[in-house]
Amino acid sequence: MRKPLLATLFTSLLWSTLAPAEPTYIEKMTGLPAICSIDAIEQQTKVWDAERKYGEGSKRWSEAFHHRLDVVRVCVDDAKSKGKALYRAEADRLPQLKSELADMYVSWLGYLDHLIDDDRDAYERQYELSANRLKAQVDSM
Repeated sequence: MRKPLLATLFTSLLWSTLAPAEPTYIEKMTGLPAICSIDAIEQQTKVWDAERKYGEGSKRWSEAFHHRLDVVRVCVDDAKSKGKALYRAEADRLPQLKSELADMYVSWLGYLDHLIDDDRDAYERQYELSANRLKAQVDSM
């Protein structure tokens, strides 16, 4: 699953070098949890496969389940560090939007935290709402 994904990302990267527009702050922040979400889905598929073959609670199921948590936790930690740097740079660039940026960042962190436990839907909606508020504020400037 990773090879087709990497080929797609590489192709996108190649085309993006031809595109004159830099991704927006919101696009960059949205892309970070998307990568972790893909990892979570891939690992969850392995958990379901182990459940089907060996039963829930079996040693192999438990190993797959804990491996999923570890993989997603590593991805989330990496995304948080990258997102923190993006947030600081954007807050420095647009100090008049510091409150809106902070609101979006808080909901983004909550969304990332809940990628680990696979309870992401409500937090994703909250993040999208805050990102839309920020976008509206930026568009009004």
